[in-house]
Amino acid sequence: MKKLVLYLICIFGALSLIAAGCGSDDGAGVRSVGDSESSSSSSVSSSSGSSSDSSSAASDTSQSSSDAEEAAAAPTTGQVEIATGTVLNLDECPDDWDPYEGVTDDGQIRIGTSLPQSGQLAAFGAIGEGMQIYFDFVNDQDPIGDYELVLIAKDDGYEAGRTVANVEEMLETENILGFAGVIGTPNNFAIRPITDEACVPQLLNLSGFPQWGDPANFPWTVGNILNYATETEIWCQHIVAELGQGATVAALFMNNDFGKTYQQTLQGCEDRGDIDLIAEELHDPAAPDVTNEMTTLVASGAQVLVAGTTAAFCPQTVGTLASIPSWRPMFFMSYTCNNLPAFFAPVQDFADTLQKEGSGVLMANYNKICGDPRYENDPSMVLTRMVLEDYSSVTCEDGSYSGGIFFAQVVVDILRAAHELPGGINRVNVMEATWNLTTINDNLLGGKIILDGTNDAYVTEAAQIQEVQVIDGSLTFTPISDVIDTEGEGGSFGN
Repeated sequence: MKKLVLYLICIFGALSLIAAGCGSDDGAGVRSVGDSESSSSSSVSSSSGSSSDSSSAASDTSQSSSDAEEAAAAPTTGQVEIATGTVLNLDECPDDWDPYEGVTDDGQIRIGTSLPQSGQLAAFGAIGEGMQIYFDFVNDQDPIGDYELVLIAKDDGYEAGRTVANVEEMLETENILGFAGVIGTPNNFAIRPITDEACVPQLLNLSGFPQWGDPANFPWTVGNILNYATETEIWCQHIVAELGQGATVAALFMNNDFGKTYQQTLQGCEDRGDIDLIAEELHDPAAPDVTNEMTTLVASGAQVLVAGTTAAFCPQTVGTLASIPSWRPMFFMSYTCNNLPAFFAPVQDFADTLQKEGSGVLMANYNKICGDPRYENDPSMVLTRMVLEDYSSVTCEDGSYSGGIFFAQVVVDILRAAHELPGGINRVNVMEATWNLTTINDNLLGGKIILDGTNDAYVTEAAQIQEVQVIDGSLTFTPISDVIDTEGEGGSFGN
């Protein structure tokens, strides 16, 4: 099986794209990374079936990168422009700041993450395990130079205070290069001042909060998944197309920055006359259920139900709505609920009932779902299944492990690109590689990832409206729209 995986790597390596070059030297007192050293372009391969080129290419890459590291160390002072409109002010870093921290003498690259392994969002804890599974695969099959990828994951129960404590502890004791895949909008928002002050990469936040696309003001932080505001606008456009302007909407929102992004965007849809938001309910993220809130929304009789919530509350809303046959609205749900095995298998009969009675769950999905029969033969899903089979005892059907593999692929792409830059893998080069990332990843419906500083600050910008259906006894997503690709149109936050 491992030979087959390596064979797929070689095939997909041929799809690799070239990452953008170093930043410009415009602006007084601002220099690009390459100003005092030889310039270098960085290649990033397709992650849909791999995260690297063939083994021989990787060997050549390792040698050239090692030479580059010896020739040029990372900058530690001054303002360094790493991408368009994106400057690292290293003079504001701590006095003892070391750009090579987390890249150890014994050959480890140490990445930290904090995510819920307990509480109502515990299903997402499998993402961290999936990331480590993919790191194990890369370490075994095609390592980045001579390095071993190591993930340090801590449980925060989706409590922002615990996330802060985890991050502070890892910075103090775990010799971390940076963080990746921290889950939750309030959680990432709480740690951003800490990573910004410490000059530590905070990569690929697992939150669609629009403010993660703000490299001009927060160059150490980048998002990953589809912007929740973009997702909500897609809902609004579909509602207008299907029901006309002014359709009545009832909405459930998680009572935090995650849920309120949906709320504020829907209110904007109402302000311009697209919808009539007649009922809104907020729920506590730690609540045992949302029965009371759903009862209030049912009484509204709205034409559309929106669920801006996640994790355990996804199947709860499906079960509650299915048990009330008198109300069958158009039903939109956050794409954060799109793991069919984790969130819909427990309520498969309810989901089937809703679909047959005209209220099938709709989502604006941005990625392919491992475990969906529709993608059984898709090469990216075949690879994901192989990695899980060879490097773990879990499968796609066991939960969110496959999502962790996808997110880890992007981390690996970034680290490979940083490895190619003069000075090799360090915190400055990691951020330069991030904000100039150009790669293919066939796990995405849009197929590509492009970041270009303030010109294009969002990783995921394509989605498709899909309906949860049960076909021949299996849960699947059925497309009901074309892929809506807004790549490059989002710019950056505030612009």
